[in-house]
Amino acid sequence: MKSSKQKKAGLLQPLPVPEQPWQVVSLDFITGLPPSSSGHDAILVVIDKFSKMGHFIPTHTTARTEETAQLFVRYIISQHGIPTTLMSDRDPKFTSKFWKELMSLLGTKLAMSSAYHPQTDGQTERLNQIVEQLLRAACKDEISKWDLHLPVLEFAYNNAIHAATGQTPFFLCYGRHPLTPQKPTASAT
Repeated sequence: MKSSKQKKAGLLQPLPVPEQPWQVVSLDFITGLPPSSSGHDAILVVIDKFSKMGHFIPTHTTARTEETAQLFVRYIISQHGIPTTLMSDRDPKFTSKFWKELMSLLGTKLAMSSAYHPQTDGQTERLNQIVEQLLRAACKDEISKWDLHLPVLEFAYNNAIHAATGQTPFFLCYGRHPLTPQKPTASAT
């Protein structure tokens, strides 16, 4: 019997348990999308591990690490503050010297998914599947405008009850439900 030259899988690492919204955040990309009319061909998916709130940010597969960092500051830090822990897979954008230095300056710990265990961050992988399903349903006739649908899909996702929490991500983050269109009610006369 020949010995395997393949590296052995490492042990699964425990995930940090957040105590409040946007303390522990996970990042991943959805790639392989058709180019939109705006030139986007990827989505940066960011999820809060406490509330399960997600942000779906259109981007480019060719975006440099610095551009991804700018998106993170614009869409996440500006709205939710600086996370204490940032989880991601081992995408080169998240393992670069620039990204590590930025997170160090912000005081954010980088937690990479364990080698050979992408299920370490299964919650983000599952959200990616949900986003892809939502896009397919919403963009049947306008595939080149998929990026224009992301804000509404994000709102719908964040206002659906999550099985793990029994609450909507929006409610867990803000302590209230958002205003939504109301059905007209019959007036009492």
